[in-house]
Amino acid sequence: MDGRTNDDLKRREEQKRETNWNEAQRWCALQETVTWAESQNTVQRNTPKKCLELQHAKLSTANNL
Repeated sequence: MDGRTNDDLKRREEQKRETNWNEAQRWCALQETVTWAESQNTVQRNTPKKCLELQHAKLSTANNL
């Protein structure tokens, strides 16, 4: 697909969305998505606490070398 075809497809899809959703429906969908995302568990490897634990372990190992 070339760039023009992608632009046309994007425009058609946006047009479908605009004709099928009103502002209230779009806002509700956005709020539901945000609520869902906030309810998901945090990935434990990325928490500040886990990063500090890993840092401490690495520094302890490095100091023992």
